[in-house]
Amino acid sequence: MRLRIREARDAKGLVQRDVAKKIGLSQPYYAQIERGERRLSTETQIKIAKALGVKPADLVDFDAPDESEELIILKVFRSLSPERRQGWIDIARAISKEFETSL
Repeated sequence: MRLRIREARDAKGLVQRDVAKKIGLSQPYYAQIERGERRLSTETQIKIAKALGVKPADLVDFDAPDESEELIILKVFRSLSPERRQGWIDIARAISKEFETSL
């Protein structure tokens, strides 16, 4: 899951301070929500969606991997030798092709 709040806010040409004020939060607290450092409650999600003129579901991408998962993979990948990196790349490509053909 990945939050898409910033993208929606940027599309409206607003800054964090504007949205935070509209929904009754401090700018620092709102920024933490936007960065995924604070839990996004349903109530706050609805308020943000209204402030941005979008549907609440537009603020969350449930199909996107969690950024922390991507960072773990990247950290491990960077620690590998060039030969092992190539092995990971080959495996990822094979899995991707297998997934595409199963659709």
